[in-house]
Amino acid sequence: MTITATALLTNISELLFDISEEVWDSDLKVALVNEALGVIALVRPDAFAVTESFTVTANTPKQEIPATGIRFLDVIMNTAGAPVRKTTREALNDTVPTWTTTTGTSIETYAYDEENPKIFWLQPVPASALSIELVYSDTPATFTNASTSLGVSDIYIAPVKDYVLGRCYGMLTKGSDAGKSATHLSLFYKALGVKLESDVAMKQVQEG
Repeated sequence: MTITATALLTNISELLFDISEEVWDSDLKVALVNEALGVIALVRPDAFAVTESFTVTANTPKQEIPATGIRFLDVIMNTAGAPVRKTTREALNDTVPTWTTTTGTSIETYAYDEENPKIFWLQPVPASALSIELVYSDTPATFTNASTSLGVSDIYIAPVKDYVLGRCYGMLTKGSDAGKSATHLSLFYKALGVKLESDVAMKQVQEG
C-alpha cells in the first residue's frame, strides 16, 4: 500500500473529527508530517537507508557521505567485489600504525565514530577514486499536499498518524486533549523502538 497525501490528510482529519478543517488546516498537518519524518530519520536512520555505489576521495583515509545524507551506516564491499570489514580507529592505531598514510587499490576495512555521523575512515588509503558499495541514511523527501507517497516504508504510516494526532491534540487546552496527545506521542515513540522516561520524553533508543 502506498498512501497519497490526500488520503493521509483526510484520514488524519477523520481521526481528529475535523473533516472540515476548522481547527487544524492541511498546511499545519503537512508540516507535522514532515516533522514526524524528521524524528523518524533521527531515531531510526535505517528507515531512510540508501545503498549505492560511491566514489571515494583518493589519497585520504577520511571520507564523507553524500551531502543529502544524515548518517553513515555501512560499507558493504568494494564495487569490484572484495568485502570490506568493520573495525575501529583504535584497533587500526594498535595493529596498523601507518594506516593513515599507507595506500592501496582495494579497501580492506572501515571505521566509524557515532559522534561524527557523516564521516567514515578507510584502510588502506585509496590510491585512486575507486568505488565502494555504501549504505547511509538519506534526508527524507519533503512531504507536500501533492505527494503520491509518504516517502518511507508503509510500516511508518501509523506512527506518522500518531505523531500528527499527538501534536494536534497538544495544541488544545482541555485536560482530556493533553491525555490524548500524550497517548498518541507515546504510541509513536514505542513504534520506533523508543523507551519513554515520561509520557513525552525519549530515554533510550534501541538499535534496530
